[in-house]
Amino acid sequence: MKKKWLVQVSIGILLALFTTIGMKKINVPTEKARQIAFLKAHEKEITEYIKSFSSQDGKITFDWETTAVNTGIAFSKPVLIVKFDISDSSKSEYNNRGYVLRVKTDLKKLNKIRELMVLNDPIYSNIQEGIND
Repeated sequence: MKKKWLVQVSIGILLALFTTIGMKKINVPTEKARQIAFLKAHEKEITEYIKSFSSQDGKITFDWETTAVNTGIAFSKPVLIVKFDISDSSKSEYNNRGYVLRVKTDLKKLNKIRELMVLNDPIYSNIQEGIND
C-alpha cells in the first residue's frame, strides 16, 4: 500500500516538473517575435522617417511577417529588414510594391534604432538626393 502511494506521488511530482519546464519554453518568445515587437514599438518613429522622404501622401502599411535579419554586404553588421507599402486608399492592405526598410540596431539587445534606411525607388532616390545636396 505504501509502495503504491509512493509511486503515485512520484509520478505526480514528475508530471508537475515536466509541465513547468514545458510551459517555460512555450512562454519564451521566438527571435522573430522579439524583432517584430521591437519594430512595432518604434512604428511611429519609423513611419515619420519614411514620410519625411516620401513624395507620396498615403498610409504606410508594414508587413510584419516579412521581418528578417539581413547580412547585407560583406563585412557589414546584420540589420533588420521589413517590407512596407504606401497607399493612398482607405483600405488597410499590403500590396508589396517593393519598399524595404533596413533598421540598424543591436540584434541581441534590441534596445534602440541606430539608423534607418529605405531601399527601392522612388523613396531611396529622394534620400540620396538629400544626402548629395
